[in-house]
Amino acid sequence: MKLSKVYLHPFAGIEDDVFEFDDGLNVLLGPNEAGKSTVFQAVMHGLLTTTSLTQTKVEDIMGSYFPAVGGDVIRVGLELENSDNNIIRIQKIWKKGNRNGSASLKLPDGSEITDEKKVQDQIESLFPVSPATMRTIMLANQSELHQTMQDMRQKDKVRKELGNVLRRNLMETGGVSVDRFKELLEQKYKNYFKRWNRQQQYPENNRGIKNPYKVGTGKVVEAYYKKEQLRLDLEEAKRFEDDLDSLNEALSILIAKQEEKKEKFEERRPLKKGIQERQLKEQKFESAKEKKQRLLHISKKWPVFEDKMENLEPKLDAHRKNLEELQQEQQKAQSKQKAEQLKQRIAKIEELTSQVEEAKDELEEAQKVTQEDLQKLRELQSDIRQLQTKIEAAKLTVRIESNSDQTLRYSEAGQDEKEIAADSGETLDQTASGGFTLKTDGLMVKVFSGEGDLEDTIETLQAKKEEISGYLDDLEVGSVQEAESYAGLYQKKENDLAQAKKAYKKELGDHELEDLKEELEAYGDLSKVRSSEEITEDIVETKTTLNQLKKEAEEAETKIEEWTEKYGSSDDLILQLAETSKLLKVLKSDLDDLPSLPEGYESSEEFIEEVSQLDKDIQQLKDQIFEKKQERTQLEAETPDTSSEELQKLRQEAEAEFELINSRAETLARVREKSLKLIESMDSDTYKGLETSFVKWLDLMVGDRFSTVDMDSDMPTAFKTQEATSLTYNLLSHGTKDTVALAWRFALCEKFLSDGNGFAILDDPMVDIDPERREKVVKAINEFSGQYQTIVMTCHPDHAEELDTNRVALQTI
Repeated sequence: MKLSKVYLHPFAGIEDDVFEFDDGLNVLLGPNEAGKSTVFQAVMHGLLTTTSLTQTKVEDIMGSYFPAVGGDVIRVGLELENSDNNIIRIQKIWKKGNRNGSASLKLPDGSEITDEKKVQDQIESLFPVSPATMRTIMLANQSELHQTMQDMRQKDKVRKELGNVLRRNLMETGGVSVDRFKELLEQKYKNYFKRWNRQQQYPENNRGIKNPYKVGTGKVVEAYYKKEQLRLDLEEAKRFEDDLDSLNEALSILIAKQEEKKEKFEERRPLKKGIQERQLKEQKFESAKEKKQRLLHISKKWPVFEDKMENLEPKLDAHRKNLEELQQEQQKAQSKQKAEQLKQRIAKIEELTSQVEEAKDELEEAQKVTQEDLQKLRELQSDIRQLQTKIEAAKLTVRIESNSDQTLRYSEAGQDEKEIAADSGETLDQTASGGFTLKTDGLMVKVFSGEGDLEDTIETLQAKKEEISGYLDDLEVGSVQEAESYAGLYQKKENDLAQAKKAYKKELGDHELEDLKEELEAYGDLSKVRSSEEITEDIVETKTTLNQLKKEAEEAETKIEEWTEKYGSSDDLILQLAETSKLLKVLKSDLDDLPSLPEGYESSEEFIEEVSQLDKDIQQLKDQIFEKKQERTQLEAETPDTSSEELQKLRQEAEAEFELINSRAETLARVREKSLKLIESMDSDTYKGLETSFVKWLDLMVGDRFSTVDMDSDMPTAFKTQEATSLTYNLLSHGTKDTVALAWRFALCEKFLSDGNGFAILDDPMVDIDPERREKVVKAINEFSGQYQTIVMTCHPDHAEELDTNRVALQTI
């Protein structure tokens, strides 16, 4: 099938135009905005887009092709030429609105079809490939040829169709699509196993019957949920029946209890009034009996308390007087304690006075070397060390050679003089610091280091030594170290005296010692006064006895006042006692006339309480029975539609059905596994022909740039350069991507259009290809167009010149 003419009247920016194409290579040349893309879109929609579109889809799909002003219709006409050179005419009209378009198809025999669906079905039957493959492979979208690679990865339908074509060329499949078979097999597998975990034999993600999938489940999951739901229904039915049985049993127990209590109540109710009266009389009898006992007790105690009040008063007076005497003695004891404390303070002050005198004597006897003296000695000693260091820094060596035996006197700077024996012919070496003096009979030689200023240093050193020696003599000490020892001892004596004075002043305070002694004499003789502890013990004992006597007296007085207020006098109390005794006799007689308490009861109160409780229990049981009956009525209203026996049977059937479906599913899984392995082994050589075709076109376009191409079934995955660098498709340059994509489309066209029936449209295929490589691409396009009608759209005149074939010119719109 080839494309011979395209009519646009109008479509997009073209008002009315016809484009004719020959066999082989055709080039549609025109500048940008001249309408190349419009022709491409007209061919694509004329072949693939229905005219029966909703209003929304008309706007979405075809809206941009309507005239900008005034028009509500677009038309595309196509002429196709079949393998017998017969013409097939297609006319499509789109109008704005809801399904207002129309289509017609004129066949070579002169017949015409106008039913839109039949027209589209007939058009698609003319294609050697499916519409999806037509759109992806035969028609390139704009100039981005490499988009074909992305489209192929994303469109399973195109890849499946390619697989079927390649398999048909390789093996006989009886007209059955292997990919369709795999698709149906996968669909069947999903129909059974969707949402089912075969390893766990449980719905995926642990979505059991408590949290089931609502939609999108397979037969196994549905059968599993069915049996599990019946299991839950059975458990619920059994729980309902158990609850109903428990309720009926509880109701029976309550009714039995009510009847038992009614029987006891009717038996005891007649005695209740008499027993209640007996209870009242018994209470009065007990009250009167208690009152009699109380009156008897008071009648005996009243005279006793009166005697106690009369005898306690003298004892209270004696103890009060004794307490006053003890308190006076306690004051003397406190004075004695203060005098003792004052005496101890005076003794301590006198002792501290002695310590101060002793410290003064020791300080006067000590060798007096003060810290100021010690500081002066240290300064002199430091000056001497510095002078000696300066002198020692200037070393001198003297060599003495004597012509005769003699004695020399030699002294180093700042040192004592010493004699040196020098024998005739002997050489002596002496080392001195800073300078030295050499004396012989009638001669003295002084030698100094430097220019002579060291002589002043030596003199200063000698003066400092004499000064420190005189200072030590004045202090009557032999050395600085001895002076330091005496200074430390003298300072300690000074500190001891200061501490003694401080302690004396602290203890004496603002007083004078004589005043303290006079204060002590003022206390007088307190030697016979007892200790404060002994007196305190006597005071506590006296107060305790006095308080006890007061308490007894107050208690007796309170009781007599209370009894007098309540009973009047002791004689009145005796009269009340007689009246109470008389009342007891009357109550005893009344009790003898009342009914006796039945056996088993310790008191009338117990009997009455039991009868009242029976009445309450009967009423309470009546309420409970009513509530249970209400509860049973409510429960019976929720009776399951199916009994537990029926649900048990249904559950068993559901479990058997689940086992059957699961078994069938597992059988299908095994069949699927074996089938896929078989298909995989059959497919091992399916794509070799495609790979060979692709490599052929690629070598034609890029030469020997790539040594090998790695394939993953129907798609190239990596390209290895001559330098052994492996590049994925995404890592290729833009121009190389276009070249690879063009070679890939040529290889696919060879497989899809194996009989040469069909055409391909390329939109600016060389726009990103450099001139050097473009020569090879032109050669490949020419070779490809020798087998298949090829329409190249470009805005580059040089590209059209290079292709040099049937050229269709476009004017700027």
